[in-house]
Amino acid sequence: LSTTVKNKPIELDLDRLATILNVPNGGAWGWNQRSWVTSPNFDQQDCVRVLFGENADHVQRMSTRNLSLHYRFLHRAVCTHILPKAGRFDEVTHMEAYTMYHLITGRKINVPFLIINHMHAIHDRENAR
Repeated sequence: LSTTVKNKPIELDLDRLATILNVPNGGAWGWNQRSWVTSPNFDQQDCVRVLFGENADHVQRMSTRNLSLHYRFLHRAVCTHILPKAGRFDEVTHMEAYTMYHLITGRKINVPFLIINHMHAIHDRENAR
């Protein structure tokens, strides 16, 4: 990620962001804005079961009202600090579910990778308008 301020280039890569945030630059590297992340180490059905319970259907809309109270708080934290968004918080996106699943199960996830890809996605969306 790069920009220029007063003719001075500013570069933000994964290592630099990890240093700024004081978090490791390692773990799962999954990203997909439109659907589920496909990775040999990620099972979307298990993810939905962990978040929404045994009888949940991974094809159904993932509503926050179907999350436990603790997971609703975690969802809000993910939506405001890791993958920030504006507007409604009543639906869990695939990337939010993927992120929450890794945090809940203790699997390592590359947070700087998520943040930088989210920044790219927001930038691309803004430029498309």
